[in-house]
Amino acid sequence: MLAQGTPLHVVSEILGHSGIAITKDIYGHLVVDDKRAAAEAMSGALFGG
Repeated sequence: MLAQGTPLHVVSEILGHSGIAITKDIYGHLVVDDKRAAAEAMSGALFGG
C-alpha cells in the first residue's frame, strides 16, 4: 500500500497498528523513494530546474 502511495496513517489504521510509528518502523524502507522525490522537488523549487 505504501509503495502505491497510500498515506502512512491510513496503512497503519488498516493494519491495526496502535500508532504510525510502528508502521514506519516496520515498513519505513518502502518510503525511501518518496523522500528522494521530495528532496528533488524541493531542490527544483529552490534552485530551478
